[in-house]
Amino acid sequence: MDAFEAIRTRKAVRQYTDRPVPDAVLDRVLRAALQAPTGSGSQAWSLMVVRDEARRREVADLVIAGGAQYFAEMRPRGDATPEEHETACVAYAEKILPTYRIAPVWVMGLLVPRHNYPERMAGGGYTDDLLSVAFAMENLFVAARAEGLGTVPTSAFQRFEKDRLRAIVGLPDEIDPVLVTPLGYPESFPEGLPPALKRTYRGWRSLVHDDAWGNTRD
Repeated sequence: MDAFEAIRTRKAVRQYTDRPVPDAVLDRVLRAALQAPTGSGSQAWSLMVVRDEARRREVADLVIAGGAQYFAEMRPRGDATPEEHETACVAYAEKILPTYRIAPVWVMGLLVPRHNYPERMAGGGYTDDLLSVAFAMENLFVAARAEGLGTVPTSAFQRFEKDRLRAIVGLPDEIDPVLVTPLGYPESFPEGLPPALKRTYRGWRSLVHDDAWGNTRD
């Protein structure tokens, strides 16, 4: 699969099988991730690979619970009471994410401060480092798709419990688990957009401005 096809067909995978990922395949994906651009060449990142069964289960449980909290915040409550809404969102998370618990690998994109910016540039340096982690994880998502593996970029779900996530894998306080993804062979790759997104998703031509703002291609 070439790069364009991998990018085009990369979708958020939320249903996984427990089929193991061979070490050689995993290593290719990880090495591709770390070929990404890195601000000032600092490599202010690391990748945490979680394959231990107990730890994988803990990570999955944390992310699923975080998903329920995320849905409770983002989905309209309508006429439901707060308690009914919360219960419904927990049930929804358990309905769409349960195979996270059997995904054979979890990968965390970690921001590891290198403190190589002068003080007056420290704020911008943090932004550069954050972007660098995102670049690396996008490489990982595309490389994984080229290898027939599924991923789903997850940032909101675990942000409610970052300290607990750090405790599961022994991360020091200063290391930020910016992005987390299961990595495994999917039950199937999603095609097209979910119905909810179809109503609001912007086509690429509306997002490309030629020479001046507002001069879009649509």
